[in-house]
Amino acid sequence: MMEDKTVLLETTDQGVAIVTLNRPKAMNAINTDLKIELLDVMRQVSSDPKLKVVVLTGAGRAFCAGGDVKEMGGERTPVERRDTMRNYLHETLLLMHKMEKPVIAAVNGFAVGAGCNLAMAADIILASDEATFAQIFVKVGLVPDAGGFYLLPRLVGMPKAKELVFRGNKIDAREAERIGMVNAVFPAGELMDQAHAMARELAHGPTKAIGIAKTMLNQSAEMNFASALDYEAAVQAIVATTDDHREGVKAFAEKRMPKFGK
Repeated sequence: MMEDKTVLLETTDQGVAIVTLNRPKAMNAINTDLKIELLDVMRQVSSDPKLKVVVLTGAGRAFCAGGDVKEMGGERTPVERRDTMRNYLHETLLLMHKMEKPVIAAVNGFAVGAGCNLAMAADIILASDEATFAQIFVKVGLVPDAGGFYLLPRLVGMPKAKELVFRGNKIDAREAERIGMVNAVFPAGELMDQAHAMARELAHGPTKAIGIAKTMLNQSAEMNFASALDYEAAVQAIVATTDDHREGVKAFAEKRMPKFGK
């Protein structure tokens, strides 16, 4: 039964995958089943050449309320706790980061703790005006996980990242947009339409170039300028051989819109 699945996958004939966290009664909190199913779904969309763009969202009134507190108790060794983090969720985050397909997070409600960081692992974040974000870990005596300490300062800068982590306070969607965490905010009823529209736009674009540009941008922070120049020259030489580039040049000469992916 579809309603029994903790992660739902819908695909469109335009190459868009809509991935929905589906534990609405638990505000899509991340439990073991959700970790396993989310990784399986992300592997599927990553490896399917027909799928060009991924939209990640949540069912009900939350995007994701972080880790499921019901699974946080019990006596576990430090190694067991480490492996709990490494298994599944870390693989999913790395896959989202590495797949050469844009991932759009459509944050429809609460995105706190690991849920906030799951959204930040996407390439673009669109938020409902009812969304709320928080690095809530400090409230229960923990440090950020799910990639938060890496992702947050890269989006909002180190001083603001430290404030959000140290205080664990909630911010609304407009504040998240103001500090650079979120790309755009829309009325709740328009969020998915806007996410679908952006996904279709990207899916109709030169997807090889977009995917490789994602990899380049993600790696740029670890490069010096000279290395970046060498890297872009090598990559550009490859991308210039694609059908999309040839179509783009032809369309420019013919003064028409290009038809990529044909």
